[in-house]
Amino acid sequence: MHRGADQLGGEAGSGHGGEAERATYVRPRQSALVRFGKRMRDPVNAWFARQSRIATDPVVDAASLPVLQPLAREWRTVQREAQALLAGREDIPDFGKISPDHRRIANGPQWKSFFFEGYGFKSKANRAKCPRTAELLDGIPGLVVAFFSIMDGDAHVPRHRGLTKAWLNCHLPLIVPTRPGRCEMQVAGETVRWREGEWLVFDETFPHEVWNTTGSPRVVLMLQVRRPMRWSGQAAARAIYEIIRRTGFVQDVRKAVGA
Repeated sequence: MHRGADQLGGEAGSGHGGEAERATYVRPRQSALVRFGKRMRDPVNAWFARQSRIATDPVVDAASLPVLQPLAREWRTVQREAQALLAGREDIPDFGKISPDHRRIANGPQWKSFFFEGYGFKSKANRAKCPRTAELLDGIPGLVVAFFSIMDGDAHVPRHRGLTKAWLNCHLPLIVPTRPGRCEMQVAGETVRWREGEWLVFDETFPHEVWNTTGSPRVVLMLQVRRPMRWSGQAAARAIYEIIRRTGFVQDVRKAVGA
């Protein structure tokens, strides 16, 4: 549900499954609507940038999004709920399996995703396992997507970019490995690193790439929230939201997570 599909402000990797497992991750042909959206994204995003009420830099100051602060204050609670899930990590689905549209960058078992909601569809079962996190998410206006992103120990997400400036990617780091190796992301050529409990906000329409070569899992609460914009930008963003939530891209994930 993390729209983009060149894309996902997301993560994928290499490693555990081997080529045989990779062969089972077949990315379907993208719809005409998605292909058209990609052709139009640059001029549309230039217009969204002019509508923005906050900075349009690749990495955005989290203070520009005060709606995120309640989660930051209770990040330890969210961390505990995420840690409880890791005991059964094998039961958390690979992102490439539940979202076929992202298999170019999520083509293996190194990136798992525990979805709470996306485009208005909520997973009741997953929310019940992490009730306080779900409650906090309900208090965020303009929430588009929310999930735990679990990136295992030897993973690399190839360079990619997302579809729209209408929303921003927000990472709340919950578990960040301290072992030797790379655990970082590049956004528009700038290297950034996660710090537990501190929001990292970025614009996924800029090229970005991700590594975790530490041998230990990295866990973030991944959100997409609507960018603060003038009324015309808000109206256009709502229209895009309604179009995307009806696509097979979103419906595939909705069915996979029981939302």
